[in-house]
Amino acid sequence: MVSTKSELEEEIKNVEQKSIGEWEAEEHRPSEDLKWKKSHQNTLYKILKYNPIDPINDYYHKIIDLLDLTEKEQRVQWWLAEIYVKIAMRVMWRYKPVYEDGDLFPEYGAGIVVSNHESHLDPFFVGGTCFQKINYMSKPENFKTPIVRTLFKNLSAFSLGERGNKEDIRKAWEYAKHKLDIGEWVGIFPEGTRSMDGSMGSFKTGAVRLAVEAGVPIVPVGVVNSAQALPKGKLIGKPVQVICRVGKPIYYDEYKGKLTPELARKLSDELRQKVIDLIEGKGQFSRRRIKKSKKIPEEELSIGSPEDAKQEKKKEEGFKYWSKYILNNTLQSIDDAWLTFLKILEEFGLRYELQKIIQHGLTYPIVNFLLEAAAPMRVLGYKENVPDEGGVIIASNHNSEWDVIMNAYALEVSKKRMLWQMSKQSLFQIPIVNAWVRTHHAFPLKRGESDIQCFNYARGLLEEGKVVMIYPEGTTSGGGGEVLEGHTGTVRLAIEAKVPIIPVGITGTEKTYPKHAKTLYFGYGQTFKAGEPFMEHAKYFDKPMPDYDELKRLTNNLMKRIENLLVYDEKNA
Repeated sequence: MVSTKSELEEEIKNVEQKSIGEWEAEEHRPSEDLKWKKSHQNTLYKILKYNPIDPINDYYHKIIDLLDLTEKEQRVQWWLAEIYVKIAMRVMWRYKPVYEDGDLFPEYGAGIVVSNHESHLDPFFVGGTCFQKINYMSKPENFKTPIVRTLFKNLSAFSLGERGNKEDIRKAWEYAKHKLDIGEWVGIFPEGTRSMDGSMGSFKTGAVRLAVEAGVPIVPVGVVNSAQALPKGKLIGKPVQVICRVGKPIYYDEYKGKLTPELARKLSDELRQKVIDLIEGKGQFSRRRIKKSKKIPEEELSIGSPEDAKQEKKKEEGFKYWSKYILNNTLQSIDDAWLTFLKILEEFGLRYELQKIIQHGLTYPIVNFLLEAAAPMRVLGYKENVPDEGGVIIASNHNSEWDVIMNAYALEVSKKRMLWQMSKQSLFQIPIVNAWVRTHHAFPLKRGESDIQCFNYARGLLEEGKVVMIYPEGTTSGGGGEVLEGHTGTVRLAIEAKVPIIPVGITGTEKTYPKHAKTLYFGYGQTFKAGEPFMEHAKYFDKPMPDYDELKRLTNNLMKRIENLLVYDEKNA
């Protein structure tokens, strides 16, 4: 009930801005066309209704459907959008995604992403935080609006159906579950509509219920300044900086089969509070991994929050600032373009072939030239001990970052097999380096914590018959014969995948590329020596996983085998 003049004026304003289509949807009376109260909006709609773009796009999609290429075409469209949309956001809004503790957006499997909602641009801002295909739930009016419906359809959005129509809602729910089942992501704005004043409405429980039912995590995102970038009801925005703060994934596995309406409400309220905390900048955020020991100045923790916008300090945005900004974003755009190219090739089964060509035709010839000219290398025991086919783990000591390249090269020259390597996630947060390591079959690992998704991905590679490289020490040592304590993950993975472990001792690489070095030092040799397959863990194949003490004993035995393969005491090792 309206009780004051100001409230009455606000109610009239809302009525004027709301379309008839929205009123009909709320009253469960669907309409084929949208109509607006404002005459100029209605006139523009009638003009755009007869644009040629929408019918051409509809005809195009009919052909795609007939060829049974719908999902493949959706993914290709999305990957291409990763290039031009991100470039546009960086140019127009100095777009900047930052991540809680500097962690990567989840790399493996499906999930749900949720955020606050203040602008039509929010799907693009949220989508720019990751390299995952996101299918957004959207209100049905967007699929009746000229031009907009083509954009939404081409970027894989799907309609929630008319409000109150249970059959439409059921179909949307099943479609969302299907997308999660095939490993894609679903985007949801739990408020259900855009905010007019910047305040966050109550979260509906659908996101949590879907996450529990599908067994996937939710990644919360706080979008800052999107309302100023393109406010609700406006066609022209402002060139403000937009920042997306990405929280860590939230898992709901423990609630499977236990979710009640009251619990769903409680979890949704907690999710809403997390998004609020992200907007306010509570936590540590960075584009790259934050070391736990590094103390971040308090004033750096919430850059871009609404309060900061009021008290923002003047920044020096001279030639040096803009030169660095342009360089960084140019490199990031090149990185995005290359990854998009790889993703599209993957859709047609050509990515692996291209990567082989690059490694055999470019990387290995360069490495071979360097080794013959200035850094001689010996490869021992690979031909006898590494199997010609089938899944296998190679486990070695880790003296230097140079080991990553040389391990792959040693396997190539001896067995002509490709090597997939677990690598620290910080490498995947550096433009160009990210593109390079992904081209060479590396996949990210969160060090210092249990990375179940990475573990499962590695197990899948082994089951496909791939060779997976693991450094049980978890980090580089000082070299010189030092071997650090091994983690049990290598043995655990070998038991689950039922594969042998090939121990490899690496000698001398710490001299070619010392820890924290900025350049290579030539004139030193290195030896990669593979031993007989380690099979002490084989007795646990198809049996319950042994306890930690047994896993640790097996790991210690493996590390001893690796240490015995070092040849520091040999002349010219």
